[in-house]
Amino acid sequence: MIQPMKMFRYGVMYLAFTVSATALANEDARYQAVSALGELNGVALQCKYLDQVRRMKAAVVDHAPKERSFGLAFDQATNDAFLAFVRSGDGCPPHESLERQVGHQIDRMAEAFAAK
Repeated sequence: MIQPMKMFRYGVMYLAFTVSATALANEDARYQAVSALGELNGVALQCKYLDQVRRMKAAVVDHAPKERSFGLAFDQATNDAFLAFVRSGDGCPPHESLERQVGHQIDRMAEAFAAK
């Protein structure tokens, strides 16, 4: 039989692990949301949809904490997507289509940061 004190310690460790895992999952969702917006930003830059570029940058400033890591995640995703789009030779999506995608992704990012 497990002694009561050991049961308490195991319960506390389990709770701490669960809280840590939840925090990491939330953090990961936040970085994924910022990176996904950065991917759209790379396409918008290549297609010269500068209104959408400004909109996405403003959304990151409005919703993400002022931490360097989120800015770096956005910039890295932007750079990677820009280069991949250039290499692919694909044509630009219609402005309205990208605008809808950007709106959806901004909402997703706002939810990710609100769920802290």
